[in-house]
Amino acid sequence: MAVLQLPALIWTASPNYSSRGGQTTRLVCIHDCEGSFAGSVSWFALARSQVSAHIVLSEDGLRAVQMVAFANKAWHACDVNSFSEGIEAAGFAAKGLGSPEWAALAPIVAFRLRANGIPCQRASAANNWTGYCQHVDLGAFGGGHHDITLDGGIRAAFDELVAGAFAEEMPASWTPSTSSIAPASPAGFTPSGTVRHDFAPGSLEWAQAALNKLGFASPPLVVDGLDGFATRVATREFQAHAGIAVDGDVGPETFAALEKAGA
Repeated sequence: MAVLQLPALIWTASPNYSSRGGQTTRLVCIHDCEGSFAGSVSWFALARSQVSAHIVLSEDGLRAVQMVAFANKAWHACDVNSFSEGIEAAGFAAKGLGSPEWAALAPIVAFRLRANGIPCQRASAANNWTGYCQHVDLGAFGGGHHDITLDGGIRAAFDELVAGAFAEEMPASWTPSTSSIAPASPAGFTPSGTVRHDFAPGSLEWAQAALNKLGFASPPLVVDGLDGFATRVATREFQAHAGIAVDGDVGPETFAALEKAGA
């Protein structure tokens, strides 16, 4: 049996990542960059972009860049970030990807499915988003994006490529060509307190970032979308300050108050 072939991988760090908050990966989500390979890597490497992906694939399918360690959460698809890996393909949805890029993207998806022990299946709400999907499949849950393609024929062909790659023998590893990859838990790491571009207002991650920005959490909350003790304490403090019901739940009234407070 042939060993699965993957593109050459190098490491370029993005500062835009955070903890998975104890969640395990059950989804591989593919996107297009809405930009070129070089431009997207440069943009994701800037803190001010507030977006990132685990892997960015070149237009010719021959090169890939890892920007976030798989153990960490990349900021690529809104509410699914904590349990997903984000794979970005250079290019534009309006133009579509070329055959070489689709052919290179499928083995990456298959390899990451096997690496995480995820079944080779389309992910949906019906299976708790377990498997792989396009960004568009997530709908509002993933921020309402439309990439990569709405063409059913192209999608069916890609599914066949993924299934074929998934059946091949996997390489022992797929690691960047440099040894400077960031550890899963960097020393002194403090998650960003800003509202990231991939957050949808109304998500718990947005509320956590807002509570940090308004100074109601000390130390700052880990922005992970998990309703933990520290988040509930900070929420209660804000609710008391805002003069609304103090219950620690981030519901519609609390979201509205956070927006009114300028978050």
